[in-house]
Amino acid sequence: MISRKVAADILADYNLDRTLQLLQKMIEIPSHKQVEWQEDRLAKFIASYLEDSGLKDIELDYIEENRPNIKAIIPGAGSGSSLLLNGHTDTIPPYNMVIPPYKPEVRGDHIFGRGAVDMKGSIAAMLTAMRLIQLSGYQLAGDLVFSGVIDQEQRSLGTVKLVEDGLDVDYAIVGEPTDLQICRAHKGMEWYRIIIKGKSAHGSTPEKGLNTIYQGSRIVREIEKLNLILQQREDSLVSHPTINVGMISGGDDPNIVPNVCHLDVDRRYTTRESRKEIYEEIERLLARVNAAAPGFSTEVIPLEDKVCPLRNRPLAGPEENSLIAALKNSLKSYTDRDQQVTFFRGWSDAALLHDRLGIPSVVFGPGLPEKCHSGDESLKIADLYSAVKIYLEVILEICGVC
Repeated sequence: MISRKVAADILADYNLDRTLQLLQKMIEIPSHKQVEWQEDRLAKFIASYLEDSGLKDIELDYIEENRPNIKAIIPGAGSGSSLLLNGHTDTIPPYNMVIPPYKPEVRGDHIFGRGAVDMKGSIAAMLTAMRLIQLSGYQLAGDLVFSGVIDQEQRSLGTVKLVEDGLDVDYAIVGEPTDLQICRAHKGMEWYRIIIKGKSAHGSTPEKGLNTIYQGSRIVREIEKLNLILQQREDSLVSHPTINVGMISGGDDPNIVPNVCHLDVDRRYTTRESRKEIYEEIERLLARVNAAAPGFSTEVIPLEDKVCPLRNRPLAGPEENSLIAALKNSLKSYTDRDQQVTFFRGWSDAALLHDRLGIPSVVFGPGLPEKCHSGDESLKIADLYSAVKIYLEVILEICGVC
């Protein structure tokens, strides 16, 4: 493969520890919804890094105050395929972390810190690959595009903007942590709220009221049973659907029978299911529970202000194409990972790129998915280095070299 020889030539004098240092600097910059600057400082840091690497076509696109997408292009000669490297610059806040979130620390063969896995590690590897190509003197045949997008941890407004702008590329890699597995599919995600209404009364005479927390508990138990049923609906592409009650709220004081209770629900669904079927399913469950406890009423409302305005639909990409073939070849060369194509357990912006823009998109990046949002988030350094080599070789294979 010509791309392998070129990649070896480009990597010959590069010290991969520079990528680790880049990741450390990125971890030191908080980029979540609870800091005033949100993604702004990290986007500007990335822009500076790419400018220092010699890139000329760099744009900060402010979608909201302090919330810019960063887009950078290494233009090709026009005779090759174009490739997008997509990564989100936001992280979740440092909830319940047992390590210093913004003082990156190398312990043994891992680097620890918020964003190491989700997903500053992938972005560091992507940026390294772009820098190496820009400084190498080689001319790509097709365009290489990087998009560092805002808001994936909330409503994906960054990639929504790419959709609105009509981004046009031939292939895309979304660098969510997959433990260097090639993922062509994932489930869709629907969030909704169940509003339970009853009757308030004094806490000393609870029998005169209709306690919505009690009714909410009954509903929760039935949802738990529903999740077991969903586990039997195995899907060959993305495994089985799931349902989870993530939040419950209700009541004003201990001495008042609560007349309203809210349950916030996360429903993951397959390509075999529709949103209509999901809502019909929960309405049937609620009707059964309410019939057994007369007097209560329920309403189900989508949490549209908390999810992607274009919907968090499933991803179902092709089993084979040039991008998947290139990833398989590079995986075999640089790792001992299985080259089998699988599915991503979370939701990603790849669904928007594939569904809304028709871009063949895969999810692929370093890091264990279970370390996302964890209290001790950490990334294996060897996987970070492997990601640099794989991204570099895949870029050369897909875009081509003149």
